[in-house]
Parts: sequence; C-alpha cells; structure tokens
Amino acid sequence: MRRKALSLIVTLAVCMSMFAGTDKSAKSDDGQIENIISPVDISQSPLKFKILSDSTVEVEKGNYKDLDSVNIPSKVRIDGKVYNVTSIGKYAFDYCSSLTSISIPKSVSSIGSEAFKGCNSLTSISIPKSISSIGGRAFYGCEKLTPHLLTYDNGTKCYGWVGNQDSCVNVVIPRSVTSIRESAFSGYRSLTSISIPESVTSIGASAFSGCSSLTSISIPESVSTIGDRAFSGCSSLTSISIPESVSSIGNNAFEGCNKLTPHLLTYDNGTKCYGWVGNRDSCVNVVIPRSVTSIRTSAFYGCSSLTSISIPESVTSIGESAFYGCSSLTSISIPESVSSIGNNAF
Repeated sequence: MRRKALSLIVTLAVCMSMFAGTDKSAKSDDGQIENIISPVDISQSPLKFKILSDSTVEVEKGNYKDLDSVNIPSKVRIDGKVYNVTSIGKYAFDYCSSLTSISIPKSVSSIGSEAFKGCNSLTSISIPKSISSIGGRAFYGCEKLTPHLLTYDNGTKCYGWVGNQDSCVNVVIPRSVTSIRESAFSGYRSLTSISIPESVTSIGASAFSGCSSLTSISIPESVSTIGDRAFSGCSSLTSISIPESVSSIGNNAFEGCNKLTPHLLTYDNGTKCYGWVGNRDSCVNVVIPRSVTSIRTSAFYGCSSLTSISIPESVTSIGESAFYGCSSLTSISIPESVSSIGNNAF
C-alpha cells in the first residue's frame, strides 16, 4: 500500500510540473518555436501588444532597443483574457540595433511595413509558412541576415532578397511563386540575371527598379500585370520580352531604360499602346497600329524629338500626359473615334 501511495504521489508531482510553467516552449516539425503550456501574461513580456479584436492582438512598436533576442509568444493574457498573437505591426522593431535573433510563432499571419528595418545586427529570424502578408521594406537594412531569396504564404509569394545586397547576382524564382511583390529587388545594383517561372502572374510596383546591372529579362506568358515603375532605372537593360498576355502595365514601368532597342510598345494583344521605350531621341515619326484602342498615360511623355504621329480610327481614348512635352510636334489629327482625352495630354 505504501509503495502504491508513494507511486501515486510521484505521478501527481510529475503531472503538476508539466502544467505549472508559463514560459515553456518546444519546436514544431518545421522548426518554429511555439508556446505549448499557457499564454504569457503581458506583465512578464518586454513586448507591447495592441488589441485588434476579441481574440487577436498585434505586436506594436515599443522600446526594444536593449533587446538582443526575442521569442514572440503565440498567445498572451491581457487583464485575464487570452488573445492570439496574429501580426507584427508597422515599424515594430525598426532600428533595434542590438537585436540579433527573433522567433516568430505560426499564429502570426502578417508582418507590417518596415517592421525590422535597420536591425543591422540581426543574424537569425524564423519566418513561418503561415505568413500571408509581409509589408514593404520589412527587412530593409538587415545586412547580416544569411543572404537568400525569401518566399512566404506557402511559397506562393516572392518577398525578394534579404541579407547582403551585393550577393544578389543571379536569381532563380521558385516554380511555386505566383507573384513578385512590390520593391522585391528595388535598388539591387549587383543583380545581373533573373529567371521568372511560368507560375508567376504578376510583377509588383518597383519590383526591379534601379537594378542597374540587369541586362536582359524574359517575362513568361503567365504574367498579366506589371506594376508602376517595375523596371524604372534599369539603365543597362538591353532586352526584355513582353508577352501579349500582359493586360496591364503601370506608369513609368520602363522609365530610364534608355539602352532598350527603341520601339513602340503595345500589349494586351496589341490593343493598348504603352508608348515609346528606349532612347526617346529616336522617337521621331510614329504610326500607331490599327489594333490599338487606347493610348495610355504618359505614352510619349517628354519625347521632344517627335514630329509626327498617326492615330488610327480604332483608338477611343488618349491618356493623361500622353504627349506632354512633345515640343517638336506641330500638328496632330485626332480621329472621331476618340471619346476621351486625359488631363495635360498635350
């Protein structure tokens, strides 16, 4: 009896020890650290939290300058109520120069813009596959991170390059990726080649802006949208293929790409006229194809050498600033088919 009683006491003691702590954690199969015992009371955490809903909170900006490592809990207790930690807010850890590592739980689904900007001592960070949204410049200036191409949302979205920019030279986008987000490679002057798979359907705004060493790029037919300034400032770009499948090209997408073979660019199966690409001094006499129905915004903006333009009856609209600054253009005939002319068109 005494042995049985002693055994029962030991068993109870072990069970109580398993449930007593609030700061125990373990790694899941994908290496993410999860709080597995109970929520962390905010009085015991150096982090600040903003309540988003009845069940969710966000890590918000606070005085974290002296922290060297952070383990974000998956659940917190605030005034006796338990909340799930689902997001890291804008600027939450920006310029925390002492921060060397951070672990993000799988409960987090979004990281705000510039959340870790300027964390120049950060060498380690875990990004769960559960993350579906990462804001612009979230890791800008985190030069000590292991250089690599970061994807998220189960590998479907390409955030871009993290770590030392000089090591971003030849990049192959994984076949799981469907979108390249805004500013993904913006300002990466060492990038010389990029391979985009057929899975990609969109290229975000400023995705490759300022990639001054990029000489050529092939855009697959799967791509339907190219964002504003996507390739602006790619001053070494001599070749780019734009499939007819592209239905939308943003403003100034090829601004400053003066080494491209000068030509009139149409897209969306030839129905939209993007305008002139390449050296604008060679834009002198232009004939718009009969397939074109619209001349887009800023199509010939600043083409000061343009002396004549022929617009077919198929065109129904002329965008804003389409011929702005065409100081050598002395006359133009607008067909009756045109129903709208944008501000500052001429």
